[in-house]
Amino acid sequence: MRITRKYRDSIEEIRIEGHTSKIWNGQTTDDEAYFKNMELSQSRTRSALQYVLLLGEVLPERNWLTAKLTANGLSSSRLRYTPDHREDPQASQRVEFRVRTNAEARIGEILEAAKK
Repeated sequence: MRITRKYRDSIEEIRIEGHTSKIWNGQTTDDEAYFKNMELSQSRTRSALQYVLLLGEVLPERNWLTAKLTANGLSSSRLRYTPDHREDPQASQRVEFRVRTNAEARIGEILEAAKK
């Protein structure tokens, strides 16, 4: 498998985001649960980061990837909800990948070129 370089110059950051539910045990305060879930979400991102960086397919791109890749634990700050507006604990416990591009700068360049 070869990693494509087609969009490489457009990528500013690849974020691995770890998320948790609000659930902890019943003997902790909301603040304690938030901080314990922060630790858990950061652990999730580290595991995902390690998995990605150790894939054989990414070895040739490791230097570029480590410059772009970030791992962020977000605790229970971005919960998922059911249609009836209750927290969905299973959906809240997840890892997401987000790619941040320089699309706005590119659009600005295109608009400036169109003015000429």
